[in-house]
Amino acid sequence: MIGQPDIELTDLVEALARDADAPDASVCLTVERLRRLEEEARLGSGDRQTLQKLASARRILGDRLDLGKPTSPASRAPSRGTGR
Repeated sequence: MIGQPDIELTDLVEALARDADAPDASVCLTVERLRRLEEEARLGSGDRQTLQKLASARRILGDRLDLGKPTSPASRAPSRGTGR
């Protein structure tokens, strides 16, 4: 189970996004780390906001892979009853 992406990871993504000359290996390793965290969040109890932040960070770094919709019960929007 993971919480919010940590500040260290956020800082790394921002630095890599700003640096047009960032080493490809650094970007690839960070994208892979983000994918693993996102998959862990999908299978665990990650909320929608965490999943969205992880996917956004990957896109910022140029990763266009679609990992699909959230699969954990915690990541689903609460159902709205009909009031019956």
